[in-house]
Amino acid sequence: FSWTINMPAARDGMYSSTQAQNLLQTESQVALSVASGSSTATSVFESAKLAKELGFASARSGILVLANTVLGGSGLLGMPSALAKSGYALGMLFMVFFAFCSAFGCHLLQCSARRIGQAPCSFYSVSNAVAPRWTWLIDSAVMVKCFGVATSYLIIVGDLAPPALVFFGFRQFHRWEVILIGFAVAGSLACCRNLSGLKFTAAGSLLIVTWTVVLIILFVIQPSKTFQPCGHQELPCGDAEVKAVDLSDPLALGKALPVFIFGFTCQQNIFAVCNEVRNTTCRRVDGIIAAALFISFIFVSLASVLGYLTFGDNICSDVLKGYPSSSVVAVTRLLYSLLALLSYPLQIHPSRASALALMDLVRPTGGAHRWAAVTLLELIGSLLIAITVMDLGKVLGVVGATGSTMVSYILPGIVYVQTFRTFHAKRLLALGQLLLGCIIMPVCLVLLFL
Repeated sequence: FSWTINMPAARDGMYSSTQAQNLLQTESQVALSVASGSSTATSVFESAKLAKELGFASARSGILVLANTVLGGSGLLGMPSALAKSGYALGMLFMVFFAFCSAFGCHLLQCSARRIGQAPCSFYSVSNAVAPRWTWLIDSAVMVKCFGVATSYLIIVGDLAPPALVFFGFRQFHRWEVILIGFAVAGSLACCRNLSGLKFTAAGSLLIVTWTVVLIILFVIQPSKTFQPCGHQELPCGDAEVKAVDLSDPLALGKALPVFIFGFTCQQNIFAVCNEVRNTTCRRVDGIIAAALFISFIFVSLASVLGYLTFGDNICSDVLKGYPSSSVVAVTRLLYSLLALLSYPLQIHPSRASALALMDLVRPTGGAHRWAAVTLLELIGSLLIAITVMDLGKVLGVVGATGSTMVSYILPGIVYVQTFRTFHAKRLLALGQLLLGCIIMPVCLVLLFL
């Protein structure tokens, strides 16, 4: 959820290509060392932050920002289904690998931001400084990723709200009816130009995610009858199958890989950490990245493995759909649905802004009519997809293969390689990250639509 909170600030801090390139040339004369953790680069960046009255937050705040970026979305609900396609042992290996790649992408971006020395830094300012020709790629990534996440929120509402409403005595709603009702609220909020009042959703997301993981744990240890997912039957429910390694369906496994990528994407907020946390040396920021992703990995792995052990290969694409109706489950579903509706406009806003920026590259003039047209297209598009697509994993897969792959692999590689021109081992690894993203995106997209 916190992606969208920082996007407007990122655009406000954007320099023109000429200004950014001049800034890079000036700072490059000072930052003589190629090593990303050089004290010179740190002092230049910290001086720029002080000049803008930035850099007073603690490292703990930075950890919470990145952890919230990973955990505060729809990935937690879809990851158990992805794990079921690979088996719990192989799935854990995938999670370790993609979490490590995500951490390395964050490291490449923070090294580049500190080397350039501009504050406040953002994806836009850093890319404008070293690779102005590729700024359109950032807008494309933001547009696709945020639009897909917004659509996934409507799907979550359609999955979770109907059974919860029935439990509390309402009539049986059709899935499309609940989505339309929720869309009437969320879509109206998305048409507002100022969403500052919705920033509390970032804090709410961590609370509801934490409780959801606790709920999944309770249904495994079964401390009382309230937490028996399949009555007195032993787990997994319904005589489902649980495997450590499942290679029986390579196509399904290939379709699940982008969900693993989506589940650990947090590069969009590493710049907020660099801007706000004091004394952002390379080692200090790397510690923040490692701590945030470790915490996120614990939460995601618990929800994924225990959810899979509960339902086996019969697990739903949205793990909360599979649990029996009870007051605890119904309240959790309604809270998650409410949080999704309030977060929907926070995703539509940056997606619309990026779409308008791409259109301005083709035809600069547009005005209010273009803003209204893009808003209408995004709202109707997300609504139609949410009504027709019932599998949350499909949406997360497309978003993971496109927007998340660009943000986590392709853009960090491009930015680092363009910032550090001298050959060294880390530059070679950055090229590897870039090439990996260029392979993952087309291959996974083809597999998803087979």
